Amino acid sequence: MKRISLTTWIIIGLVAGIVFGAVLPKQAIGLAILGTIFLRLIKSIIAPLLFGTLVSGIAGAGNVKTMGRIGGKAILYFEIVTTVALFVGLGAVNLIKPGVGVQLRKAADRA
Repeated sequence: MKRISLTTWIIIGLVAGIVFGAVLPKQAIGLAILGTIFLRLIKSIIAPLLFGTLVSGIAGAGNVKTMGRIGGKAILYFEIVTTVALFVGLGAVNLIKPGVGVQLRKAADRA
């Protein structure tokens, strides 16, 4: 008998969640705690996984010269991508102009 792949299980779970939420919305809201727990578990595993990956990569690289070259390329890549993201963000803000026309009242005016 053929085993069901992980991708298939994910799609089955996705469809089941959509159907359950559409058919029984009040009960689905009560199960939202499971989603919150799942997301917190995912967030808690990211840091150790990243640390382990970096340590394994550094240990497997061999000599310091190779690591220095890779580190230099990583810093250069980081700087270039960050600069491009900064310019894209500034361009988007100047084009869209979020917050224009919003009237804010002081706290004393609300009382």
